[in-house]
Amino acid sequence: MVAARLEDEGEVVEPLPWCRWAWRAWHALSDDRQWRSGGMGPSTPCGIPWSVARAYAADHGHDLRLLLRLLRAMDGVYAEWWAERVKEVSEKKEQ
Repeated sequence: MVAARLEDEGEVVEPLPWCRWAWRAWHALSDDRQWRSGGMGPSTPCGIPWSVARAYAADHGHDLRLLLRLLRAMDGVYAEWWAERVKEVSEKKEQ
Protein backbone atom coordinates (compact mmCIF):
# COMPACT_ATOMS: atom_id res chain seq x y z
CA MET A 1 0.00 0.00 0.00
CA VAL A 2 2.80 2.43 0.88
CA ALA A 3 4.68 1.64 -2.34
CA ALA A 4 1.56 2.30 -4.39
CA ARG A 5 1.02 5.60 -2.61
CA LEU A 6 4.61 6.69 -3.21
CA GLU A 7 4.33 5.70 -6.87
CA ASP A 8 1.18 7.85 -7.22
CA GLU A 9 2.91 10.85 -5.66
CA GLY A 10 5.83 10.91 -8.12
CA GLU A 11 9.42 11.82 -7.38
CA VAL A 12 10.58 12.72 -3.92
CA VAL A 13 11.84 16.29 -3.68
CA GLU A 14 15.30 16.71 -2.20
CA PRO A 15 15.95 20.43 -1.58
CA LEU A 16 19.41 21.86 -2.07
CA PRO A 17 21.45 22.14 1.13
CA TRP A 18 21.38 25.96 1.17
CA CYS A 19 17.58 26.06 1.39
CA ARG A 20 16.77 23.06 3.58
CA TRP A 21 16.06 25.38 6.49
CA ALA A 22 13.29 27.06 4.47
CA TRP A 23 11.96 23.67 3.32
CA ARG A 24 11.72 22.60 6.97
CA ALA A 25 10.02 25.89 7.85
CA TRP A 26 7.48 25.44 5.04
CA HIS A 27 6.59 21.99 6.33
CA ALA A 28 6.48 23.13 9.95
CA LEU A 29 4.17 26.03 9.10
CA SER A 30 1.92 24.27 6.58
CA ASP A 31 -0.74 23.50 9.19
CA ASP A 32 -1.09 27.24 9.85
CA ARG A 33 -2.34 27.99 6.34
CA GLN A 34 -6.00 28.75 5.76
CA TRP A 35 -8.11 27.14 3.08
CA ARG A 36 -10.35 29.02 0.67
CA SER A 37 -13.82 27.60 0.32
CA GLY A 38 -14.40 26.09 -3.09
CA GLY A 39 -18.12 26.82 -3.21
CA MET A 40 -19.39 23.88 -5.22
CA GLY A 41 -15.89 22.44 -5.58
CA PRO A 42 -13.06 21.50 -3.24
CA SER A 43 -11.25 23.97 -1.02
CA THR A 44 -7.94 25.44 -2.15
CA PRO A 45 -4.91 26.25 0.01
CA CYS A 46 -3.92 29.81 0.84
CA GLY A 47 -0.36 30.89 1.49
CA ILE A 48 1.29 30.58 4.88
CA PRO A 49 0.37 33.72 6.84
CA TRP A 50 2.97 36.45 7.22
CA SER A 51 2.50 36.62 10.99
CA VAL A 52 3.33 32.94 11.38
CA ALA A 53 6.42 33.27 9.17
CA ARG A 54 7.53 36.32 11.19
CA ALA A 55 7.25 34.43 14.47
CA TYR A 56 9.10 31.43 13.02
CA ALA A 57 11.92 33.61 11.69
CA ALA A 58 12.29 35.37 15.03
CA ASP A 59 12.23 32.11 17.00
CA HIS A 60 14.81 30.42 14.77
CA GLY A 61 17.08 33.37 13.92
CA HIS A 62 16.28 33.40 10.18
CA ASP A 63 16.13 36.37 7.82
CA LEU A 64 12.41 37.17 7.47
CA ARG A 65 12.63 38.67 3.97
CA LEU A 66 14.40 35.61 2.58
CA LEU A 67 12.13 33.22 4.44
CA LEU A 68 9.02 34.95 3.08
CA ARG A 69 10.37 34.91 -0.44
CA LEU A 70 11.11 31.18 -0.28
CA LEU A 71 7.82 30.37 1.45
CA ARG A 72 5.85 32.27 -1.21
CA ALA A 73 7.69 30.41 -3.97
CA MET A 74 6.93 27.05 -2.36
CA ASP A 75 3.33 28.08 -1.72
CA GLY A 76 2.96 28.88 -5.42
CA VAL A 77 4.25 25.47 -6.45
CA TYR A 78 2.01 23.83 -3.86
CA ALA A 79 -1.06 25.70 -5.14
CA GLU A 80 -0.30 24.60 -8.71
CA TRP A 81 0.19 21.00 -7.58
CA TRP A 82 -3.06 21.12 -5.61
CA ALA A 83 -4.99 22.45 -8.63
CA GLU A 84 -3.57 19.65 -10.80
CA ARG A 85 -4.57 17.03 -8.23
CA VAL A 86 -8.11 18.42 -8.02
CA LYS A 87 -8.39 18.37 -11.80
CA GLU A 88 -7.14 14.77 -11.98
CA VAL A 89 -9.59 13.62 -9.32
CA SER A 90 -12.53 15.38 -10.97
CA GLU A 91 -11.63 13.85 -14.35
CA LYS A 92 -11.48 10.37 -12.77
CA LYS A 93 -14.93 10.90 -11.22
CA GLU A 94 -16.39 11.87 -14.59
CA GLN A 95 -15.22 8.64 -16.24
